[in-house]
Amino acid sequence: MNSQPSVSAAPAVHTLSSGLRVLLAHDPLAQTVAMGYFVQTGARDERRAEMGASHFLEHLMFKGSEHVSGTELNMRLDALGGHANAFTSDEATVYHAASLPEQAPELLAALSVLLEPALRPEDVEMERGVILEEIAMYDDQPESRVFDALRAAYWNDHPLGHQVLGTAQTVAALTPDALRQNFTERYGTGAVTLVATGQLDEAALLAQAETLSAHWPRTAPTRTPRPHTPAPALHRLTDDTLGRLHVAVCSPGVPVTHPLREAAAVLSEIVGGENGRLYWALLDTGLADSADLSHAEYSEAGVFEGGFSCDPERGAEVLALYRDALVTLQRDGVTPAEVRRAARKLAVSTLLRAETPQGQLFGFGMEYLALGRLVTVEEAVERVAGVTPGDVQALLDLRPFDVQVTVALGRTDAVQPLD
Repeated sequence: MNSQPSVSAAPAVHTLSSGLRVLLAHDPLAQTVAMGYFVQTGARDERRAEMGASHFLEHLMFKGSEHVSGTELNMRLDALGGHANAFTSDEATVYHAASLPEQAPELLAALSVLLEPALRPEDVEMERGVILEEIAMYDDQPESRVFDALRAAYWNDHPLGHQVLGTAQTVAALTPDALRQNFTERYGTGAVTLVATGQLDEAALLAQAETLSAHWPRTAPTRTPRPHTPAPALHRLTDDTLGRLHVAVCSPGVPVTHPLREAAAVLSEIVGGENGRLYWALLDTGLADSADLSHAEYSEAGVFEGGFSCDPERGAEVLALYRDALVTLQRDGVTPAEVRRAARKLAVSTLLRAETPQGQLFGFGMEYLALGRLVTVEEAVERVAGVTPGDVQALLDLRPFDVQVTVALGRTDAVQPLD
């Protein structure tokens, strides 16, 4: 068996008569096939009073259709031998699975049942309890609490501030009718892309997808971008029961379509990646037990988001060093060696993810949802590997770290506002 599948499969997009887009990346050397429905809807597309509806729907999809029970559906997915799962984010919901190539028709049929949910009232009530337990579990985790508070403080009333899980109050109030309305409005074929990678019979897959999607609703996404201008702020959430101080920091980044998108990824790797500047300033010195910075990009905005945890008595010192790392970076820039190392590391990570059909699935699918066009592995690698010190400096010239929204959770007496 070939142990190193090709990573250069050239994908192609087909639009079916139903309006469903199908992105295929055939790799004849692959030993598996991976498929996923990538839906252009997420937490940001919800009405604020219905926060959590997207994640709620994700759960309900696995409860079966009018013709297939939840038990039978899950038995079908399990019998395929591959890992079937789903996730909801701010701007996307994805249902995915993998199997052996000869099982591709059964895999597509089972995945397609997910897109025809019965949304039975009894299933809604059962999953409501599951999700409320999930919310309670995350509420007990300081890392989740501080970042939920950070996003709420940073985004304020912008829909990107919606919590993916929702709140206990909004989830408790979601009715079967409200969930069905959310599904009808946001799951039409205009919002859905089927992505399939690995060893494929492309003609057979297209014909099957045409039949399966023929009766699906034709609605399309109606997302309206909204500008957002954050203001510097410090929010202290005192909880004397916590033994560690948890701090989260957010600054403006660039949107997914910005030409400096890859430079933002390189910059965050230089600062917050393994062996990045924060590691040497805070972890290697023993001042903090965690410290990071990453960049997240959305349709109309992006954010640098990170933070640290430490002994509360060291909170002021560690926060000052964290802030200083960002300010020094913006003032003095980065070195060519730092850019080369970070860009190379990100390029290698992109190639490693693309070595399997499942890795290709997420690369192609998420990029297509975000950009509305195909991005090959070669292009993705070339773009990140080609980031120059000048690109990173152009990003720093936007002065993203002039604005820092900070949330501290725990014993917060030592944490003071930024001068």
